[in-house]
Amino acid sequence: MIRKLGLTLACCALALLPLAADAAPMYFDFGADGTQAGGNYNNIVMTVPQQLSIADAIDSTGASTGVGLTVSGFYANGPNNSGPTSPTGDAAIFDPEATRDNAFGNGNVWGGNPATPAATLAFTGLDPAKTYAFDFFGSRIPASNNRETMFTATGLNSASAALNPSNNSSEIATIMGIAPTAGGTLDVVVAPGPNNDSAELFYYLGAMRVTAVPEPATMALAAFAAGCVALLRRR
Repeated sequence: MIRKLGLTLACCALALLPLAADAAPMYFDFGADGTQAGGNYNNIVMTVPQQLSIADAIDSTGASTGVGLTVSGFYANGPNNSGPTSPTGDAAIFDPEATRDNAFGNGNVWGGNPATPAATLAFTGLDPAKTYAFDFFGSRIPASNNRETMFTATGLNSASAALNPSNNSSEIATIMGIAPTAGGTLDVVVAPGPNNDSAELFYYLGAMRVTAVPEPATMALAAFAAGCVALLRRR
């Protein structure tokens, strides 16, 4: 009887705690000043004069997150404007104003432009108690070759995902489970992928979604608390 009472009291205490839930995601648009995504998007502007940093990104509800982003390494003189205006499939999570244009780079010399081997997205202000998931979109319509773009996220751990932007209107690349450093920093490198066969090694990023995920221990506690609530209701 005492043991059952103790379990009941423990369940009640846990039930009073707020259950962990994924935070609202942050959305980013990389492109031209005249085609910035509205609503609660964070816009990185590639047209001159550029806006390559955000000090305090907002999430999809418009709330401040304290997360900063600084972008470097893309082609310096403007975006590519050849993305879809009606994204479909997995890419439909993004606003059409975000998918219609892209930041881009060229791993080899392109015309009179020097090579830009890779671009970097440097994040600050992330929560070290959480891991982060990234969804990336890029597009070049039309294109007759493979312009595979590789995204590599690195914090305490690292993972990569590839996407071919050529004629893309529906596909995204996803990376999950990246933990920031103890100082809340994390970098994403955008570069040509191994299957990229364009002579200029073009690579693209038009839109990005970043989602914070509670650490496994927190999620397990939340699940246990939810189970306790169900147990108490049955009793």
